[in-house]
Amino acid sequence: DAVSITNVTVPNRASWVVMVARPDDPTWVNRIEFRCEYSISPASATPPTVTWLKGSFGHADRQVIYKWSSSGEVYVHPEYAGRVSVESRTRPTLVLTDAKLDDWGRYWCRVTNEEQSDDFGTDEGSLLFWYQWGYSPARGSHYTFVEVGKTPVRVKTGGTARLRCEGLGGKEASIVWFKGPSCTQDGNCNVYEMVINKTAVGHWSPDPGTVNVSPKYAGRASLGANNMGDTLDLTITDIRPADVGRYWCTNDWPFSMWNE
Repeated sequence: DAVSITNVTVPNRASWVVMVARPDDPTWVNRIEFRCEYSISPASATPPTVTWLKGSFGHADRQVIYKWSSSGEVYVHPEYAGRVSVESRTRPTLVLTDAKLDDWGRYWCRVTNEEQSDDFGTDEGSLLFWYQWGYSPARGSHYTFVEVGKTPVRVKTGGTARLRCEGLGGKEASIVWFKGPSCTQDGNCNVYEMVINKTAVGHWSPDPGTVNVSPKYAGRASLGANNMGDTLDLTITDIRPADVGRYWCTNDWPFSMWNE
């Protein structure tokens, strides 16, 4: 039997938008758009659910700020009441008005086929929003990535899967691979399983960093060098049916001033 695993390649997490506040300029409009595109096919009879979140990928505290359910019900977080809107499910761009410094952060667009609310019925992407009074590059614009694969990788049971991760590696990088999302009985579809992670250490530290592997992948999951020589790629051996799903790679540089 073949196991289908969603490969983790291409679009990177380095996309960002900047708003330079000019309150003294009468022509300045405090409005910004976060674009969102997705590749999943919605259910024939049910429109997709569009959810916008703010926060770090895979963290439990990632906050839902806007949700347009397939039923038509719309939820807006109190902090964004009257300030966010989405005009179309086809192109679910988030429009933010009256932006302020506290709005800085990473925004995630998630589109879910409610008839297949699992790894393969969900697509997700992000933008880093930088609000400031003067221009300078956004933190995280060059050093943090998350990548969402669009092409399934088919591997025979017992075989080996190699999933690529783009970005900068090395000892200063914190690398985490997740699988998901999955949904709980209460309808929470923001559950990700950690597969493997490598801790970051300072450039001058003799410590190479610690690698932790989920018990489900013990003895099977490892990080290997990509074509640039950075240890980012995920290898899973002895593939099992339970390994089916979408895999996500995150790459952060927590000791860098450029990190988000």
